[in-house]
Amino acid sequence: MVISSLVVETMPEATARAAEELGRIEGVEVHETNGCKVVVTVEAETLDDSHAIASTFVGIEGVTGINLVYANFEDDPTLRKAAVK
Repeated sequence: MVISSLVVETMPEATARAAEELGRIEGVEVHETNGCKVVVTVEAETLDDSHAIASTFVGIEGVTGINLVYANFEDDPTLRKAAVK
């Protein structure tokens, strides 16, 4: 399991709506809004899956930026396979 924390920046008038939409995405949990920023975590099976989920954030109306704060990927099964080869 890969766990990432991100801060999603939004237009001021779109923060609440963007937070709602983010919360509907599978694997995403919204923790807090602060001004124009939404703090989320993403839980996914692999780094690629996590990236794919976070990439959908740009399609949400009012989102202006996405900043990765933390990523724990030591349990990514695709990395174990790569290390064995």
